[in-house]
Amino acid sequence: MDNERFLLKVKLQKHQQMKFFSQLDLVRVLGRALRRTDLPIYFTKGFNPHVKLSFGDALKLGQEGIVDITFYFTAKIPVDEFKDKLIPQLPRGLSIVEIGEK
Repeated sequence: MDNERFLLKVKLQKHQQMKFFSQLDLVRVLGRALRRTDLPIYFTKGFNPHVKLSFGDALKLGQEGIVDITFYFTAKIPVDEFKDKLIPQLPRGLSIVEIGEK
C-alpha cells in the first residue's frame, strides 16, 4: 500500500538555547535532522512535499519543557534504530525523553 504510515510518538525535552526556537523553527530543525538519518521518512503529498510531523501543544517562546511529536515513516522501524540515528543529529538543547509506538 502506497499511503501506509507507521507512527512513533516521541517526547522531546526542549532546554538551554533551544528554548528560544519557535514551533516553526523546531519543525525545520527536526525535518533536517530526520533527512540526515537515512530512515524511511513519510513525506506529505502535493506540490511542495515536506517531512510529515504532528505536534501536541506548543511551548511558549523562551520556555523550557516537553514537546509531544509524532513522526511518520513509510516502514516500521525499531525504536532503538530510531534513537541511534536521530540522537546524533539533534542540536544541543533537544533530547529524547520517551518514545512510544502506535
